[in-house]
Amino acid sequence: MFHPLRSKAACAVFFFLPGLYYGLIVSRLPAIKMHVGLSDSQIGLCLFMFGCFGLLGLLFSPKLISRFSSRMVLCVNAVLCFLGLLGIGFAQTVPQIFVAFGICGFSVSLLDGAMNTQGVLYEKASKRPTLNLFHAFYSLGAVFASAAGSVCAALAIGSGINFLVASAAFVVLSLSLSGYLLSDRTALTSASTGSKKHRLPAVVMICAVCSLLAYASEGSVGEWGGLYLTGDKGADQSVAALVYGLFSIVTFFARLAGDPLRTKFGENNLMLCGLALALAAMGVVLKADSAYTVLAAYAVMGLGFAHVIPTLFSIAGRNGIIPAASATAAVAFMSYAGLLFVPPCIGWVAQHFSLHAALCLVPVMIAVTFILTLRLRSLSVRNSELTP
Repeated sequence: MFHPLRSKAACAVFFFLPGLYYGLIVSRLPAIKMHVGLSDSQIGLCLFMFGCFGLLGLLFSPKLISRFSSRMVLCVNAVLCFLGLLGIGFAQTVPQIFVAFGICGFSVSLLDGAMNTQGVLYEKASKRPTLNLFHAFYSLGAVFASAAGSVCAALAIGSGINFLVASAAFVVLSLSLSGYLLSDRTALTSASTGSKKHRLPAVVMICAVCSLLAYASEGSVGEWGGLYLTGDKGADQSVAALVYGLFSIVTFFARLAGDPLRTKFGENNLMLCGLALALAAMGVVLKADSAYTVLAAYAVMGLGFAHVIPTLFSIAGRNGIIPAASATAAVAFMSYAGLLFVPPCIGWVAQHFSLHAALCLVPVMIAVTFILTLRLRSLSVRNSELTP
């Protein structure tokens, strides 16, 4: 039986959890780098391991969800990612931290695919747009992680203890609410019911490419923003740890209003305006001299990107040709492809030139996303399952 409030709460907590995990990692990257003695290129390789194993997880995601249910996938990987997170925090050697990043990448990618499947299922069951709200909880997890990371950095508390204390209670909470998650039967019957396999629809492919570029652009804030502040702007670690948190808290509040705005102004128009704002903000990041101006610009980027990822998953999940689980897995797969290739590229350019030069890749990715979104707007997307 569908319990709207309880199911919404359960889904929101599982969106919160990967935001928390990812936020904890990126908020303490300067500390992890210093503790293990990593170079910029090795940080890029850590993120490569995260993305590589993330892609591996997403290859298995549709089959695992079909065989075991998205509920089971969420529960198992909530615990697995927690263990990988502790592995990163307490790592002593480069091989150990590479393995731990791989475990986190694998499990977070499965969380990502399963949670977005649950989000699409809830939209269909409630017949209302809700993915912006759920992704707001992802941002809230990152905000909490960034605040915890900043406090622990200021108090000289190691990343391992930071990760343990900040995440253990939320893992228990998510598992206790998992019984209210929705059945996947809706996902299996929501698209075409014929036995033939379908190629990815054009709308899903465009959503996937846009998601790759948007994820990589957003990821540059968390993965490199703190290092940019400490290395290029002379900021303290406690200040640098706030970068992703400020980005995420603005994203959180913007996403709370996102679903009504999607209905009023149109989801593609909302994405285009946001991408234009994010492009302008990234220009300020690259030109500003003050660390605090950079922080403010990253916060504005959060406002610009707030509605992009949730809307892409929603559009893909409503494609009407392939099941929601397959569509969201395809979008998530391409998102993690961005984590596979973009961070190592940024790390290589930073190592051989400068991090400032490497971050010039970000406005290029935002501009391409804007162009593809114009194409997405011209396609016919089935919206009848959402009520105004």
